[in-house]
Amino acid sequence: MRKLTAVFTALAIAAACAPPPSLAMDALSAVNAADITFRIDGVEVSDGRLSPGSLSAAVMILNTDGAGEYLISLGAYGADGELTEFSAKLAATEPKYGYNIANAVFTADVPAELEDGASVRVVVMDAKTLRPTDAPNSALYYRAPQTDVETGYTGIYERFYTLDGADGSLAVVQEGSRKYLRAASVGTPFRLKDMSEGYVAFVDSTDAQRRLQAADGAPGRGIYGYGGDASMLWRLEPAEDGRYYVRGYDGAYLALDGGAAVMRETPYPFSLTKTGESPFTLMTSLDGFGLFTEAERQRIIDICTSVGAGVFPRGTAAGAGTTFLDRLESSFTKIYDNAASTDAEAQKAAILEALQTPIYPGLADFINLNPLKGGGAEITVADPVDDELYIWDLGSGTHKRIDVTYKTDEATQVLPFYTNDPSYENVRNAIDALAKFPYSYRKYLQKVCVYASPDENSAYYCDGPVLTVRLRGIVDAEMMARSFAHELGHSIDMAGGGNYQDKATHWCQTDEWQRAFAADMAVVSDYGNMFYTDPNDVENYGKRNYYEELAEFARLYFQCCGSRDREIGLKQLFPNQYASFGRLLERSGMEHFF
Repeated sequence: MRKLTAVFTALAIAAACAPPPSLAMDALSAVNAADITFRIDGVEVSDGRLSPGSLSAAVMILNTDGAGEYLISLGAYGADGELTEFSAKLAATEPKYGYNIANAVFTADVPAELEDGASVRVVVMDAKTLRPTDAPNSALYYRAPQTDVETGYTGIYERFYTLDGADGSLAVVQEGSRKYLRAASVGTPFRLKDMSEGYVAFVDSTDAQRRLQAADGAPGRGIYGYGGDASMLWRLEPAEDGRYYVRGYDGAYLALDGGAAVMRETPYPFSLTKTGESPFTLMTSLDGFGLFTEAERQRIIDICTSVGAGVFPRGTAAGAGTTFLDRLESSFTKIYDNAASTDAEAQKAAILEALQTPIYPGLADFINLNPLKGGGAEITVADPVDDELYIWDLGSGTHKRIDVTYKTDEATQVLPFYTNDPSYENVRNAIDALAKFPYSYRKYLQKVCVYASPDENSAYYCDGPVLTVRLRGIVDAEMMARSFAHELGHSIDMAGGGNYQDKATHWCQTDEWQRAFAADMAVVSDYGNMFYTDPNDVENYGKRNYYEELAEFARLYFQCCGSRDREIGLKQLFPNQYASFGRLLERSGMEHFF
């Protein structure tokens, strides 16, 4: 028996009242006044069906428009959309933690087994107007395993399998505060993922972030969160009769013995029994997928079966825990569910739109940089002196100039830092942040300006030789380094490709880079997906801003350094940009970092 758990967020649409700026709620517009988070638990899945049992829902309403009353309901629906069970409560918001909050917990019974397509759903209504406030697609649908669908994908990966032992027992995940693998008569479906370089991962079918981990003590093998740890990787080696040996990273073999999952020196054969298709593989069965060229279909398969699709998470708190593949497959599920009412052209357009949705909302700014090859310079800082300088939005004036010497085995570089900050704290952090990068990546800089923002907005800007950093408050060196990876990308783009003054020589303007971007199909971030929108800019209006696109790739590239999964994932998601960026690095005296 497997517990099916889902977490939803719906936005209540009430009076046109913008939330206070302190509330960072994902996708909240001026007409939304409340955030509703709810969780549904307690539905057991057995033999491809939702079993009879009790549903429970915990609902929290955060109303930013004053106190209010809400009618909250939990409903169970059959495959035909008919309501089979309903439970409702009235809840009023009360002031808590500076907001108006309402909480409700209640249950509803599922009187009989539900068929494929059945659903449960929470609906929240304003008690005065009875206006429903649940978001579209907020229902939890159950889809029975589909093993007989003719798909356009022929590989064994990205499908659901049970891991069947030689003695008739199956590997199953034991529920509890920590998940362990054991032997039982009913197995857990795992999603088999290709982790590249001959390695695979077994992913718990109820939680895409959890993988079977080898390096865990008895009893059993652990199921832990996605990490990129080598101990989570397995070799799937052919055995006799179409079976496989599952070999751990340390060379030992996984086996089922006496109700436990163990590691041992002797091979133990497993069978893989397919139990269902994933949303990705179901998408490849659609007529719309067939409209892509053979090369395009292969590129889509490469993206969806890549390590990168599973390791790059959203960069926002509201989407924490979701990956690029999670979001792709949410879209693929909707496309598949609506296949009967859409034609092939519409399906193709929807698939392409999903694939070209940027991996990162906003900026690809998600993790601190690991130590970089050639980084870690010896720093010498001179005493501040007064100097005249024109700075971007400050104009001309007297500023403090601090000459900083970076010394490495490769070269010695002296950079003047200009600031109006008497504490010098952000300047110190900027100096340390630049030291993380090798000389070859920062050598085109001629000066750095670090100053307090005059309008309370932080910004980073690099026109090639000048790096400008205006900041609201204190920003630590780690955060600055992630932004510098982007800004120095501008610097080598402009100088490494030719010279600052001639835009035609900039690497991002070459046919090579722009063809690489188009061929990769995937997009790094919203910021890297910008177009010129100023109608007064006749030369560029309506064109893609390849400057930001290349710089966002540079930011992501350096954040991947030192992580096996992310390095492989970036190469798989962006093979053409990776190759072209490598040639740009070579022009600046560097080789690929991975």
